[in-house]
Amino acid sequence: MGNWQSAIEDALARAGLSSARCLACDVCCRFSTPVAAFIPFFSAAEIAALDEGGGQWTVDSRPWKTKIPGSPHCPLPTVHCLLSTAGPFLCPGRSPGEHALPVATADGCRCPFFRLDTGRCSIYENRPLDCRLYPFVLMFDATGKEVWLAVDEVCPVAFEKVGDPEFAQALDEVAGLLEGPLADTVAAGPGLVSVHQEQSAVRRIRVLPEITRRVCRSDLGLARLVTTGYPALKDYFAARPTCLAGHAFPSMVLWGDTFNLHWKIEADCLLVLAEDGGVSFLMAPPLGTGDLPRALAAARELMAAINGPRSGARVQEVDEELLPLFAAESWQVGHRASEYVYSTEALATLRGRHFDGKRHDCRRFETLHRATWRPYRSSDFPQAVGLLRRWQCERAGRHADGFYRAQLLDSGFLHLATLREAERLGMKGYVVDVEEELVAYTFGFPLADGQTYADFIEVADHAFQGLGSFVFRSFCREAPCYPFLNAGTDSDLPNLAQAKQLYRPLRIETAYTLNPPEEEMPGKG
Repeated sequence: MGNWQSAIEDALARAGLSSARCLACDVCCRFSTPVAAFIPFFSAAEIAALDEGGGQWTVDSRPWKTKIPGSPHCPLPTVHCLLSTAGPFLCPGRSPGEHALPVATADGCRCPFFRLDTGRCSIYENRPLDCRLYPFVLMFDATGKEVWLAVDEVCPVAFEKVGDPEFAQALDEVAGLLEGPLADTVAAGPGLVSVHQEQSAVRRIRVLPEITRRVCRSDLGLARLVTTGYPALKDYFAARPTCLAGHAFPSMVLWGDTFNLHWKIEADCLLVLAEDGGVSFLMAPPLGTGDLPRALAAARELMAAINGPRSGARVQEVDEELLPLFAAESWQVGHRASEYVYSTEALATLRGRHFDGKRHDCRRFETLHRATWRPYRSSDFPQAVGLLRRWQCERAGRHADGFYRAQLLDSGFLHLATLREAERLGMKGYVVDVEEELVAYTFGFPLADGQTYADFIEVADHAFQGLGSFVFRSFCREAPCYPFLNAGTDSDLPNLAQAKQLYRPLRIETAYTLNPPEEEMPGKG
């Protein structure tokens, strides 16, 4: 055990939280919902350390994970093929870490490493920092501007002793470790910081300035983009009526498992920056009705401060209306993405000869299967993750192209975040059950123009012929108040572009990625 692990354990033991007492407790490792906030987070380094322990772990004495990159069963390089729907991680890949995927129980769910036969953690000596800290937890404030050290008083010892001097001393020692030797660890795996908890048993104790600087980038005047931040920012997202899906809050915040996301208000405009590997970019043009040129200039300064000599600064999701503004500042078009916009009524009814094939697909599925279309519930999370795994493996088996597989990996994190956060974000989700098995899911949300609904993500089990058409039609029937449906981009994949064209889009909206003026790019001038 390392020095910091011993220091945390000793501090907690002096406060009455010894390992023996914690292991005897019937609160830890169990959760009321599979999307609970305090399900343990494992950094990429902690997942890698578990891998080095032999490549196979057990849950309830049964092997559940095998690492077989490049195998015909799941030919995704550097990805863990999970052979059970109860495995603890989806696909670590390039993510800075992941929350363990809980296992359903009769009265809720449990950590996948909790052994029912022994009542003990199967990786206790190698448990992640998140578990070692408990009942102390790291938590953002509601807007992502600060990181707090808090206490979860669901823990019976914490509830009993939170006012005792020994407990206060333990809190001081843990705060010192987090602000000192553990600051790099937290910054490398910011998923350790939980979303703000309203009306819960979590008591906020103190702000952690160094963690706030590292994770929120308060040194640059930035804040973390978090799911609870929408109420404070919603006016900026609604300011310009657009049908581009990339301008919406869910489209940005749900990438938080892959990128470090930050926001700042400049010149009465909202800037949303994503950072990965030390390279930052704007996820959308400045949002709002303020001074856009001044906000854009501030964004360039922020990207330069984060990126240093590295290239990669850019602005994504720029619409046609704003192109003259960027052109006046000598920004250059780097990429064009096509977003497909349809008539919602046309897709809900599938009238006309050109939709003969799609109507046939729907009828075939409905004839062969007794299916239930219903709203998504958080309790569906484990089954939905299992479907996502199967879908990823099946798609990878069909496509050997490296670009396609890279897109598949990234989309996995987006889907997982959506399944976890949809309820918090107010997104509408629906699933299809066949004989009590979840075989499809789809999620969407309204866009800023008030006329368009976004079909954000969709997965259907390809073993059920016609299911994809059935899901798309059913989803459109859920949005009758919105005359238009944005089905997203084709991700530069020819087969996906062809599939989207078959539904006869009313128009194709172009979202531009713009690069900064040449003289500002590293190595120029």
